[in-house]
Amino acid sequence: MITNKKTFALGMVMLISFSLVFVLIMSPIFGEGRNGLVYADDMFNSLSKGSAYFIDEEAAKAEKYAGTGIDVKLTAADEAQAQAWTTLYTAAGADVNTTGTVVAVKGDLGNIINTVLADADAMYYNNSTALTNKYGIEGREATYAWYNSFKIMDETLKNQQRFAESAAINNIMKKAVEPAYNYYGIEIKKVADYKGIVFFLMAFYLVYTLWYGFSIYFICDGVGITMTKAAKKVEA
Repeated sequence: MITNKKTFALGMVMLISFSLVFVLIMSPIFGEGRNGLVYADDMFNSLSKGSAYFIDEEAAKAEKYAGTGIDVKLTAADEAQAQAWTTLYTAAGADVNTTGTVVAVKGDLGNIINTVLADADAMYYNNSTALTNKYGIEGREATYAWYNSFKIMDETLKNQQRFAESAAINNIMKKAVEPAYNYYGIEIKKVADYKGIVFFLMAFYLVYTLWYGFSIYFICDGVGITMTKAAKKVEA
């Protein structure tokens, strides 16, 4: 039963207009057949990628490891993975000896890190062809192989109590290899170049959420559904 026609009508108008806008948002009219949700998701992914470039910073840190030798044995999950690691570390100038799934790597840590950073840089800029031509392995597959081998190397170096080298490997994984792999194929955008769109999307999200909430509130008020504090029980 409607007890307040004015607030009920206002709530219905708000809910209907909310629904119409929702239909518009879900329509593929935002370029390349995307709806509003996909457009917003792509935008924020691109902006996030634009803020996740640390390769130059890591390259500067890695300079001190030039000439630092390492001698590690990396155990792969299978022989195919071991072969991929062999290809990568050989290209990085290391002396590699592979037996089954065990890849023994002896070489210059600085050279290895520089090779990984160069590959990560190419992948960050969506150039997987550079890695494919270099290793004969698809770009993302090669990047993933670097990541997996670095995880094993990190643990191995810790066991050798080479904690500084382990920390360097860990940083490369998190700040170079992971972003290069995860953001591959995404367009790079800087927040500074899209301030207006970012502000609009954030403001619209806030207003749209309140829009729905108040429409429900007014409809409930119109039919006499209200929230009140429970009366305190008086004990005898």
